[in-house]
Amino acid sequence: MYGTSVADAERAVRAAERRKLPVPAEVYEARRLRTAVYDTARTPDPERPALPATAAEAATVIQQHAEALRLADVTRRAADLFADEADQRFVDEARAAVPKWIAALGKEFATLVGVVAKAAAKLPEDVSLIDPKRLNWNDPAITTAYTRAEGAVVQLEQLVSDRAAIAGVAGSDGGKDNALFSVAALPDPTVQAVMDQGWQDLHPVIAQWRDLHQQPVARWVYLARQQALTLGLATPGQVRERACCVQLWRDATHARAAAQTLRGAHEHVTQVLSA
Repeated sequence: MYGTSVADAERAVRAAERRKLPVPAEVYEARRLRTAVYDTARTPDPERPALPATAAEAATVIQQHAEALRLADVTRRAADLFADEADQRFVDEARAAVPKWIAALGKEFATLVGVVAKAAAKLPEDVSLIDPKRLNWNDPAITTAYTRAEGAVVQLEQLVSDRAAIAGVAGSDGGKDNALFSVAALPDPTVQAVMDQGWQDLHPVIAQWRDLHQQPVARWVYLARQQALTLGLATPGQVRERACCVQLWRDATHARAAAQTLRGAHEHVTQVLSA
């Protein structure tokens, strides 16, 4: 009965509770309903009564116990008929709450990114140097900035993890770089932006983000500093949309490069973006 979708719904609710987000009454009622169905479907057999003292009583006692056994069996079978529907109701109610939960997380996300951005102003410009082993710990300004950034990053990482748990009930984010697209979005490509080779400013950001996967503080400092992507938590559907946006930039850029003339490039790009 505890299928993957139900497990995802439970993880989403627990993450919302952990973040102290308001959980709709409908979600809790659906959870209680599912539990009631689940418990009823596992109604135990009644205990066997003691063997009566006389033969005259035996038939009656056995018949009564048989009726009790039949009732327990029929009850379990009847509850099983409602199990899938109860599961789905809980999943549906939890899924319906996802957009509001993620929107609520977005406020804290923006605040934490602001803390990182403020600290970043006093950290080395070269993000590869934003490493505990390479920082100048004798400089109090750098020490304070790094400590503040690190504290905010720890909270950001947990927040993003909770966002993933919440979003899971609405379906997998999927796609390459989904961790990035869960917190950042590229601008939509336009014909003029592609013709101006806008992708040349965008793809290095994604590449740098990948390179910093083992340096969370440096990675978040980099994201807070860059201007190409817009930071913001995504709903599950938006993650896929953001991933598709990257592919659209690539396809349009390839179409531009493949053309023999400027006019042809403009036409090819227009065709790709209007498809």
